Amino acid sequence: MSNKKIIVIYLFFFFIPYIVSLLIAGMAYNALVLHALTWRIVVGGIVGSLGIFAIKVIAQRPILIMYRNSTRKPLKRFIHFFILERDKLIISLNLLIDFILSIGSIYLVAKVLTLSQILGTTIGWLVLIVMVSVTLASYLEFDSLSIYTEKKKIKD
Repeated sequence: MSNKKIIVIYLFFFFIPYIVSLLIAGMAYNALVLHALTWRIVVGGIVGSLGIFAIKVIAQRPILIMYRNSTRKPLKRFIHFFILERDKLIISLNLLIDFILSIGSIYLVAKVLTLSQILGTTIGWLVLIVMVSVTLASYLEFDSLSIYTEKKKIKD
């Protein structure tokens, strides 16, 4: 798998869903709590970071495959940071970054969108973006990201 393909797959399989997941966490929190920008934002940040961490855990196998196939040092370092099968410091840093970004998302959604937009169809559009993004990534390189790698030939 080439580095260009890894970047495109990483963009569609991990980066776009990651950003959209942050926005979904911010939207969901602001839909539930009308006074979101008080001390309760810390609770939203904790819940958001744990939810996003769970998404990262699910994506570990494809991320490991992309890490092993990348040859550019900056790309390899960037992907390596999101590999969670390492020491507790990296896992803690990932959770801390997710916490900070979740709080930022909650704040951004509260300041940018109106209440009717938050309670409207915006979450549905975000879920659609995630589905299309992951579907495109899977379509682009299903064989390389698949756990099942044995190729069967159909005999006539």
